[in-house]
Amino acid sequence: MGSRRDEAARSRFLRAFRWVGIPVLAAAGTALATYFLASAYIFRQAEANIHDVLLSHRSLHLYIQRTMHPQFFKDIDEGRIPADYYSPVLFSSSYMVRVMHGFFNEERIKDGLPAVYYKMAADNPRNPVNQATALESRLIQRFNEHRELTQHREEVTVEGKRYLLHAIPFLENNSACLRCHGRREDAPQGLRALYPGEGGFNEKVGMIRAVEVIRAPIDREIQTAAIASAAITGGLLALTTLFMFSARLRLLVQLRTKELEEEVRERRLAEAAVRDLNRDLEQRVEARTAQLSATNRELDAFAYSVSHDLRAPLRAIDGFSKALLEDCAESLDETGKGYLKRVRKGCQHMGNLIEDLLQLSRLTRRELQPRTVDLSALAQEIAGELQLSAPERGTKFTIEPALSAQGDPTLLRDVLENLLGNAFKFSAKTAQHMVTFGSAQSRGQRAFFVRDNGVGFDMQYASKLFGAFQRLHTKDEFEGSGIGLASVQRIIPRHDGQIWAESAPDQGATFFFTLQGLPHE
Repeated sequence: MGSRRDEAARSRFLRAFRWVGIPVLAAAGTALATYFLASAYIFRQAEANIHDVLLSHRSLHLYIQRTMHPQFFKDIDEGRIPADYYSPVLFSSSYMVRVMHGFFNEERIKDGLPAVYYKMAADNPRNPVNQATALESRLIQRFNEHRELTQHREEVTVEGKRYLLHAIPFLENNSACLRCHGRREDAPQGLRALYPGEGGFNEKVGMIRAVEVIRAPIDREIQTAAIASAAITGGLLALTTLFMFSARLRLLVQLRTKELEEEVRERRLAEAAVRDLNRDLEQRVEARTAQLSATNRELDAFAYSVSHDLRAPLRAIDGFSKALLEDCAESLDETGKGYLKRVRKGCQHMGNLIEDLLQLSRLTRRELQPRTVDLSALAQEIAGELQLSAPERGTKFTIEPALSAQGDPTLLRDVLENLLGNAFKFSAKTAQHMVTFGSAQSRGQRAFFVRDNGVGFDMQYASKLFGAFQRLHTKDEFEGSGIGLASVQRIIPRHDGQIWAESAPDQGATFFFTLQGLPHE
């Protein structure tokens, strides 16, 4: 049993190594090889550039020595230049090349490049700036001992920074060179006067007296090599990983394809079952629709019965009561006349209640005819009608302009008639009657509102506001059937809206409502 577990563990390890270890090892090997190849290439390019600079400097040395020096000595011999005249600015090749290289570094620094160290190093220089270091002295000795060598390169570290050092031997002394670098007493007078010591004199024919050295920084090149190798390695690692995972992916795709085929089969079975359920549901909907249609017809018949059969007795009672008052008034005392008047008032109130009930039932069955409704104009029209009904009250209506919404014009008129009518009615007992229609932000949404400064109500009874025949004030205080807000409550939801109220006793009331989401202004 233990051996099988060990074998399974080894198998898992080998699979993991095959999918992960091999690509990682391959990437590491590729990274090293890429780094060495990139470094070698970059160093070869840097060495070639440095060598070109050295050759350019040597060309200037040769021009000075082979062209300028002979002409200078000829002019001295022929008397055109005084015998005691000498200036390194015009005559010394090492001075000229050193100054020219200084200008070269200035231009590199302007371009954001580091300066490049240059020196023509000698063991016996006239100018101390050309004094060879220990390394440069060894190079002079080596070039003299091995004349077949034409250059030397190595990497050196100076003050923690890495440099590529490249050196070439300076010109080999010949007889013409000894006129300035031989015995001191044979040198031009001006040269002896300028350099009183023995530096630069007593050289011998055939010796290499100096080396030209350039030391260029290579940290940037090394960084470039690292970036290049990292980029190449990353690409190869990605390709290797993609290649090695492709087989795994193909296997997973095959397995997933089989699973999808099974899911498709199951889905087809489920769709067939859904179609059967839909067919059964459609049949039930048709049956329910037929039942609703029959119920609506019965409601219409009931409404007709209420309108015709119940109103006829009421009209009879009201008519006979009126006849008694008119024809038998002399036979009735004031108490009897009062009773008949109360009977007639009750009949009229009952008739109004029947009419309100019929209207309330029609609100839920009326087919909506939505269109754009100018609510501001509609409110202005209703306000004018209310003012004409009681001009002595002097009620001030404030209506926000340009408010409109999508809805049934007739039903929206019922909403505004009820809300504005209630505001007009319940503000009648205040000193200054004020009714406002507008829009505002409430409960996190834009809503229309009708506000008054009337008697208001206690919010603990707000749940009763929108019930049929629910009243928060007595008939003696304010007339009405209690059906208006119930009608509004049925109309607003049919427009995908909401209605709510905010109030306090003797602080007026505000009724908010929305229509199909946000109102259109």
